[in-house]
Amino acid sequence: TFILDGHVQLKTGLQTQERHLFLFTDLLVVAKSKSHSHFKLKCQARLCEMWTAFCTEEVCEGSTDPERSFVLGWPTTNCVANFRSAEQKETWLSFLQSRIREEKEKDYPKSIPLKIIAKDVGTCAYSKTLSVTNVDTANDVILMALQQLGINGSEKDYKLWVISGREDAPYPLIGHEHPFGIKMSHIRDAMPHGSKHCACPRQLQGSFLTEQLPQELQCQFVLKPSRLAVCQQLNDLSQKSFKRKRSIINWAFWRGPGTHLDNAPLSSTSAAPGKLFGLLLTAICEDDNLPKPLLDMLSLLYQEGPSTEGIFRRSGSAKTCKELKEKLDAGAEVDLACESIFVTASLFKDFLRNIPGSILSSQLCDKWVSVMDQGNNEEKIKSIQ
Repeated sequence: TFILDGHVQLKTGLQTQERHLFLFTDLLVVAKSKSHSHFKLKCQARLCEMWTAFCTEEVCEGSTDPERSFVLGWPTTNCVANFRSAEQKETWLSFLQSRIREEKEKDYPKSIPLKIIAKDVGTCAYSKTLSVTNVDTANDVILMALQQLGINGSEKDYKLWVISGREDAPYPLIGHEHPFGIKMSHIRDAMPHGSKHCACPRQLQGSFLTEQLPQELQCQFVLKPSRLAVCQQLNDLSQKSFKRKRSIINWAFWRGPGTHLDNAPLSSTSAAPGKLFGLLLTAICEDDNLPKPLLDMLSLLYQEGPSTEGIFRRSGSAKTCKELKEKLDAGAEVDLACESIFVTASLFKDFLRNIPGSILSSQLCDKWVSVMDQGNNEEKIKSIQ
């Protein structure tokens, strides 16, 4: 049954999209307006698998008005919903929270076994299967896992990651999401078409609650130390935990290879120094010429980048990227033209972010920033050179 519709801005990272929401008793439909009366379906989410939160700064960059915004999510997406007025925001938040709560009450079963794999914790990987309800958050699951695994710490020290057959790269949960909903979303998608949207499918018994799903419909939950905890252990920091929010300009200077977990491979093994990644440009360039693998990457990005939407936003296959990175670091010949352009883009980003001191030398931070104050483009180019 139709309940409500309206315009919204959906923000994720640096991206903002104009969308139109249609709320039904059991479903939220996200569409793009083509005209006053025509819409293109972008996605739809079951309300029983959705969540809301208010951690807007964890989801998007830039300022958002908390009076008009809140976090809206479904497996495995988080976005900031920004409305035209505080009244619209309150109306949508009230209806969504009410309908999500009612649809979760209809859930069957209301708890499922969830396998949690612990990595980068101690000297080996191990796992525990927990009983998780449809209202437990990712932070709740982290606390349960820590207790069952006998690990000291709090939910602030660890992150729960999702490895989904739907996505190319692992996805870190912020903490407010519902792992139950994420798992059940994968299970429901494996069911016959006619029963996918059933609120309490009786088929969700036996093998469906195990790992007997096709690879593309499976999902794993991995517990890893959070970025902050890792930084504190490596640097023995005594200062207060740093804020995630930093200016985009400063971001290029402060981020380093040891603090980045986005799209990070879920491996506890530290790679030995190779021939390409993690080295100074002066160490890999002969006579000021870039090595062939980098020239190949740049050539492919030049050819296909302008016509490929989201080339640096979307991630290439984590497994493929890891395998190719190891080959490139070993000096092996790799034909990148045979790979997805998103894999090439991911490898190039990995190379840039692992240059010691960052691509824009951190020692020259003030000088780089001051270029923005130069009068015209010629002066800026001269200063940069």
